[in-house]
Amino acid sequence: MEVRLLSRKRALVLGAVCSLSLAACTQAGTTGTRADRPAPVTAPKEAGGVYADPTRNTPAALRAAVTKKDWAMPVQVIDCNSPGCEGKREPGVYTPLPTTGIKGDWSLCALLPHVKDPYWVGQNEALVAEADRTGVHLQVYEAGGYTEVGKQLDQLSNCVAQGADAVLLGAVSNEALNPKIEEITAQGVVVIDMVTGVTSQKVQGRALFDYCTLGASLATYLKERGEPVNGVWFPGPTGVGSLEQLMSCFKQQAEGSEVRVLGTKYGDTGKDTQLNLVENALGAYPEMDYVLGSATTADAAHGVLRERGLSDKVRTASYYFTPEVHTLLKNGDATCASAGNDLILSRIAMDMAVRVLEDEPLVGGGYIGTNAQVICGPAAGAEVANLDELVQELNLPSPGFRPVFNVN
Repeated sequence: MEVRLLSRKRALVLGAVCSLSLAACTQAGTTGTRADRPAPVTAPKEAGGVYADPTRNTPAALRAAVTKKDWAMPVQVIDCNSPGCEGKREPGVYTPLPTTGIKGDWSLCALLPHVKDPYWVGQNEALVAEADRTGVHLQVYEAGGYTEVGKQLDQLSNCVAQGADAVLLGAVSNEALNPKIEEITAQGVVVIDMVTGVTSQKVQGRALFDYCTLGASLATYLKERGEPVNGVWFPGPTGVGSLEQLMSCFKQQAEGSEVRVLGTKYGDTGKDTQLNLVENALGAYPEMDYVLGSATTADAAHGVLRERGLSDKVRTASYYFTPEVHTLLKNGDATCASAGNDLILSRIAMDMAVRVLEDEPLVGGGYIGTNAQVICGPAAGAEVANLDELVQELNLPSPGFRPVFNVN
């Protein structure tokens, strides 16, 4: 596998490490500590045929905007200094640096936790598309799973040794990679926090999956239905901060409504474990009428609900979208799912890296998230079924796409 060693423009980024703390770089301030680092430009309210206000965008307009060469995407500019925070969210439209503005021959490295499921395959596809658009050189590594901290640390070292000007980091751990991040940013390598989130303050940008938005979108949907809801959460493993934030934002958004959470059942997101948890909850909470959980939970729940004749009484809502959930929704075996529209995050992360390397301003600020929407199938009722509104390019990989690890 050939990797080109480049004449880096590290002089552009030495000293440009952003603390992303509000004291050192406010949302309207710089992303680096150098006095000559350009301040972010305000994200426009309209660009590429789409609007910052997501309610004004049709699926057709979104699809057209995100599939153009110079794409555009409605986003949330998040005002805070750590992943998973609940800072102010300002809507805007993200537009990438035009290819005419890319002067350097840049080499980028992207690290993914794995490519074992459609979600990360979709992020890989987005990386490849953006590398093709920009003409940068891209090397992709996958760690093989979230337990592989040592392997990802080695991959970070390999990126630097092979001449990467920037690293797009889909981290397997929120904190374990921080010392390595500090080490390589001190050498002038740009690091962009991509999708999963790290707590290091040395990254120069964040394009992250936003659990708060997902939780709030589900609560908003249920609240606006105006019907009593007695739900049980099946978020996944215990002790995961992002999942706790998901449920916290759900609870906050549901306040003042008839949406109640009866309890929470934690456990591994394997299908057998989720099936056991759902079966236990049906016994513990006979009034339960909503299963709120992972995509695997929705998949596990539909069989037992059908067997017990409860499909019409107990509905399901998953907090993320997968091809399997899409099929369940179409077949009436799941009710709703929150679609994060977040396969664009890899493209945003790459654009952030290129902007820092080219000494160009970031769009909006140093932390970008995406808008979520609730997608429902026929089981939710004809009046709210909206499967046709799903923008598949933002939520599902292309059929037949296989991971690509090198773009020259």
